[in-house]
Amino acid sequence: MHAIRYRHPRPMILCRSLLLLTVLAASLARPVGAAEPSVPVTVSFFGAGGEDAVLLHQAGRCALLVDAGPRGSGIRIGEALERRGVEGLDQLVISHPHLDHFGGVLTLPTSLEIAMVHDNGGDNGGEPGFADYRRWRRHFPYQPLAAGAKWRCGEIEVSVLAADSTTSRPEKINDGSIVLAVTVGSVRLLLPGDIEAGGRRALARRPGALRADIVKIPHHAKDAGGLGPWLDAVRPALAVISTGKDTVVDPAALELVRASSGEVWRTDLQGDLEIRIDARGWHHVGQ
Repeated sequence: MHAIRYRHPRPMILCRSLLLLTVLAASLARPVGAAEPSVPVTVSFFGAGGEDAVLLHQAGRCALLVDAGPRGSGIRIGEALERRGVEGLDQLVISHPHLDHFGGVLTLPTSLEIAMVHDNGGDNGGEPGFADYRRWRRHFPYQPLAAGAKWRCGEIEVSVLAADSTTSRPEKINDGSIVLAVTVGSVRLLLPGDIEAGGRRALARRPGALRADIVKIPHHAKDAGGLGPWLDAVRPALAVISTGKDTVVDPAALELVRASSGEVWRTDLQGDLEIRIDARGWHHVGQ
């Protein structure tokens, strides 16, 4: 059996990332007349075997993967990266230590270069596969994220609205998720991991920070706890429910999502979703 070898990240990827993991109190609001991206940014929501994986890609400038789906899904993600000409990732962010979010890294191509791995720094030793994930993580530069961290990758601006490494009790793991606000020109995306009622209510007290054009619905729309006020603060034009065919979407949650969103996309019913952000704003690829 051949030993697995992991390639070290190229200096060009490390330089291009321009990581600025500095705690800031500044508002996430974009200045009026913010410049649109000079190179389009694509956002791909992968079904990834049934759960979460989101790729933000600006060709030649940035490739950022948020979550990697369950164990085994890294193969399909690797194929998707290859089709897009992505040879390496500037950052890979694991929102929280549950197998359906970190498991896919274990089957990513071993040739994939990863300049930096992020998670919330939390432990979940009782979770199947978590020890394997920690061993995998040692092969790459690693930096846990905390609320307030901000960085720029290409023309993609990323801010951490929430992250809690202390929620080690199984029933609290989801609410420790890294919540990312991503801004590209005048378009804002919200990627909230699996935050549940407590995390949603806490963030809903900061409506200005939550406002987004595109949102991934937290916890695969499995529960409606605190979702109504949270969505009132977000007011999305597009809501994406990333879930598998074997996952039951809560009818009450789905009703709230439909009532509060201009459009709803479900990966379990409609498959992967890819959107493009350019001078026109955001639109589905192919439109």
